Amino acid sequence: MATKAKRTSGMKKTASRPAAKRSNSKTAKKTANKPAKDLNGSMLEDFFIDALKDIYWAEKALTKALPKMSKSATSSELKKTFNEHLEVTKKQIVRLEEVFKQLGKKAQGKKCDAMQGLVEESESIISETKDDTFTRDAALIIAAQKVEHYEIASYGGLVQLARTMKKNDIAKTLEVTLNEEKKADELLTQVAEKSINVEAAGEENDKEKPTLKESLISIFS
Repeated sequence: MATKAKRTSGMKKTASRPAAKRSNSKTAKKTANKPAKDLNGSMLEDFFIDALKDIYWAEKALTKALPKMSKSATSSELKKTFNEHLEVTKKQIVRLEEVFKQLGKKAQGKKCDAMQGLVEESESIISETKDDTFTRDAALIIAAQKVEHYEIASYGGLVQLARTMKKNDIAKTLEVTLNEEKKADELLTQVAEKSINVEAAGEENDKEKPTLKESLISIFS
């Protein structure tokens, strides 16, 4: 009798195990079907809005920098590229304002130190290179591509955050701008490789050459 009782007890324990597994399976399904946590008012959303303010300021600063870069460029093709991207940038600003509106926030900028530094770098290039040289153009292209890479990183991150917060419409809007920035970067590379870099490579450095005044003094002294 004791042996039978032990066997019966063992059978009961064995039979109860599948039930536990079924219970765990149900819990897993409930977790999988659980809706994503509402991130409105979260620290992540606060950061997202702060990042939007940053890139909004950056885009506005770029609308002031691009005309200067276009005016200082030597190549007509590069001038055209800068001018066309200026118009694209204006549309991107409007797009950002739409995103702020979707979030129920006022469109406003917050100083972007990164863009400020990049703009100042482009201004230094203009002041430190000779007018009407392809060397200046090559340097301006690099400065512009640094801007594009910063924007690509910024918009790429914003798109991912928007998706995480289930703001898919905003993600799609920002992705349009992201693709425009990637296209602008590729276009600048094409413009550089087409002729500007080759022309720049053939320009002699005449830093050490005497000025006309210095030459005349040496002749008549």
